[in-house]
Amino acid sequence: MRNIRLYLAGDYPDVGQSLALPDDARHYIVTVLRARDGFKVTLFNGLGVTSEATLQLGKKDATVRIDTMTTDMSMESPLKLTLAQGISRGERMDTSIQKATELGVTAIQPLFTQYCEVKLEDDDKVSKRMAHWQQVIVSACEQSGRTVVPQLYAPMALNEWLETKPQGLVLDPYDGQRLRELTSIAFTQNKCLLVGPEGGLSDKEVERALAVGMTGVRLGARILRTETAGPAAIAALQSLFGDA
Repeated sequence: MRNIRLYLAGDYPDVGQSLALPDDARHYIVTVLRARDGFKVTLFNGLGVTSEATLQLGKKDATVRIDTMTTDMSMESPLKLTLAQGISRGERMDTSIQKATELGVTAIQPLFTQYCEVKLEDDDKVSKRMAHWQQVIVSACEQSGRTVVPQLYAPMALNEWLETKPQGLVLDPYDGQRLRELTSIAFTQNKCLLVGPEGGLSDKEVERALAVGMTGVRLGARILRTETAGPAAIAALQSLFGDA
């Protein structure tokens, strides 16, 4: 059976002690993965702490015995990058978030833009959508081996976000410079990558981004879908400035 990696937030007990699994984690391990008593599980708390543990199954509950405990940041990229993603519909947004997480982003900022077709009219819809996106992030961390879970910020309007004067890049397929021309940009500090939704960013939105100090970039001659553009740019940036 493949190695089971499980995100479990919070502090872990000392080596040799046991930790009760929440109901959802127990269901996933026992019912979905069909793990048996004594199986080895790798836990991570999303802040860099990892633990090798042994599954202990009871009739109605499940615990894990902590066997080792370490702080491991080796799977995290030195490139501190926030994906500022125009909210797209359904699986497209999920794909953008999932692949960005796998590729090592530090944070994800969903944005309402002019051409955004997703409407979250009340706090309840926002909370449900954020909970769904958070689970996409967690699952991507479990799969990819990451030990730090990227920060997910609450959705906000693009103009409001630009008022914070974010620094970094905005994808502009028509007038941006090529990524290989960015050698003078220092990525030792936190940077943002702004990506439009299905309909892209409007000319005025790109102009506002450039006006606050962001740099326009493009990814070759072809126009990419929103769920392709963000991950493609992140992969290229990891190759140029990160750990790829």
